[in-house]
Amino acid sequence: MDVRPEVLTADYTGRPGERTFFLQCRSEALTLTYQLEKGQVEVLAEKLKELLLLIDPTDEIATATPQRDPLYSLSAPIEPEWRVGTIGLTYEEDGESVVVALEPVAAAPADEEDEDEGPDVDDFAVRILLARDHARAFILHALAVVAEGRPLCQLCGLPMDPDGHKCPASNGHRLS
Repeated sequence: MDVRPEVLTADYTGRPGERTFFLQCRSEALTLTYQLEKGQVEVLAEKLKELLLLIDPTDEIATATPQRDPLYSLSAPIEPEWRVGTIGLTYEEDGESVVVALEPVAAAPADEEDEDEGPDVDDFAVRILLARDHARAFILHALAVVAEGRPLCQLCGLPMDPDGHKCPASNGHRLS
């Protein structure tokens, strides 16, 4: 299924340390929501940024600062279609579209593809077609959302819970 949303966003529900992340495509007629991991959101945003810079090395995304945009908050109800497993990216020059392709966790490719090439994005369950400015807005919002997590411990680099942190660097003898 090909989708050309007005908005592609990533956001979460829950408090830091217990967050559930979602990818949501919205248009006037349709809202599709998919559950995914924080790491998938971060990698998707970073790879989209790399793709935009491959297309145009002078793209403003190179110097833009990630910032949460209230217009990119999740729309209710938040009922995911499925959990995202594989994500593919490509650029269609003829339509000047950045394509984000999604495949559910449970779906396994029929044939193993060459590891260097990966699966063909035309075969994915959902293909989200974005104009470059929409991809840019997604990147800046998604990177800001991912950064809203728990603070990192200065000693060990692991996330700290609001209730305290048993730091492995102190052999668990001290709460940070």
